[in-house]
This record gives sequence, C-alpha cells and structure tokens, in this order.
Amino acid sequence: MQLLYRPKLTKYMFGTRTSAVVFALLLSQTEKAEEVMSELLPTPNTRAWKKWKAVVLDWIKRREDFDCDGSGWNDGTWPDTDEALLIDPFQDCRDASQVFKGCR
Repeated sequence: MQLLYRPKLTKYMFGTRTSAVVFALLLSQTEKAEEVMSELLPTPNTRAWKKWKAVVLDWIKRREDFDCDGSGWNDGTWPDTDEALLIDPFQDCRDASQVFKGCR
C-alpha cells in the first residue's frame, strides 16, 4: 500500500486529564459536549463539580475566552473548601484554552 500524502499530525500533551478533555471538546466543536465530557471525565456528583461542568460547557458552547478568575462562576455563596477544590480545574480550562488559541 502506498500513501499518496502524509497527513500532518501534532501531538499535544497536557498535565491533567481535565485540560486534555477541555482541549478535545474545544477542538471537536461537537454538539454532544456534555455527553463526551461525562464519558471522558467522570467527576464526583457534588455541587462544586456540577457547577464546574455547567460553567465549562456553557463557555465551550459560546466559544468565548475563558475567565477562570472566579468572577464568572463564584457568586460569593461558595464555601472556601468548594472554591479551593475548583481552582485547579478552572486553571486547567485556561491552560486548554491557551493551547487551543495557539493551534487555530
């Protein structure tokens, strides 16, 4: 078998599964982002993780720059423990967004 052309492939490596999944969803632009996220990134069924998923999926659908400083999701009613749990996952989203912007 002879290849007519060799497709260009780029390998991306991420520090966490969260950032890899968010990047894949940004790249794929699938309408089934929630289903794909649930399959690739099973998370605990807690208030904090439900909020994280809702914010991230909304952001992916709107295709806007991601704001992970807390202003977009923290309405001041979150206990410090929940807020602390979400700092890293939101940072992972920002990392994925920056890589995505670089490959467009």
